[in-house]
Amino acid sequence: MRAEYLSHVGAVRENNEDAVYCDVKNGVFIVADGIGGKEAGEVASATAVRIVAEKSWSDKESDPAVTLREAFYEANDFLYHKGKKPNLEGMGTTLTAAAIRGDHITIVHVGDSRAYLINDNGIRKLTQDHSLVAQLLREGQITEEEARNHPHRNILLRSIGQEPLVELDTVETDWQKGDYLLLCTDGLYNMVDEKEMQVTTMRVAELRTVVEFLAEAAFKRGGFDNISLVVVAHD
Repeated sequence: MRAEYLSHVGAVRENNEDAVYCDVKNGVFIVADGIGGKEAGEVASATAVRIVAEKSWSDKESDPAVTLREAFYEANDFLYHKGKKPNLEGMGTTLTAAAIRGDHITIVHVGDSRAYLINDNGIRKLTQDHSLVAQLLREGQITEEEARNHPHRNILLRSIGQEPLVELDTVETDWQKGDYLLLCTDGLYNMVDEKEMQVTTMRVAELRTVVEFLAEAAFKRGGFDNISLVVVAHD
């Protein structure tokens, strides 16, 4: 297993409110996209990633789904109470984490960061966006084109830290040699379409070049948000 990651502030934002974690040795990979004014989003994403990573280090023998879910609940409780402080009011974050054990991937997810499985057959989105626009799209109230340009596309229905209780999604999937796992924030997928993600990942030999190419593509097309991604290869 190999992995590379990159997190870029983008062309517009002053702060990078994304956070990324990449641990090949223990097979744990995380992305988070913070929300909240001033430094709140930056603190939220970094804190949530740290809590999940530390839980993963200390509890490597348990069921990955149980470990990740417990860590997400811990992060939510911590951020919810920390968000009562005036300078951190409204803090929260998306959080998408994958634990890989051999040929099996466990993902726990909340928010609108994403996980994709990529191979020669195409690209498959493993997670469901917890956003207002995604909900309207699933209900057939808007079209794909309307979703791309919707004025409320940044409104989340679920996130870490903004409510005392959080509902989590858990995804289990197998992967095989030649497959890739991509975790990313919306700063990437809003600028780079899924087909381009798949073609770039499969055709470029070096993972470092893959993450740099995809991030650069998002940047050149506006870079309106922070851009973060992790690509993991099954060798």
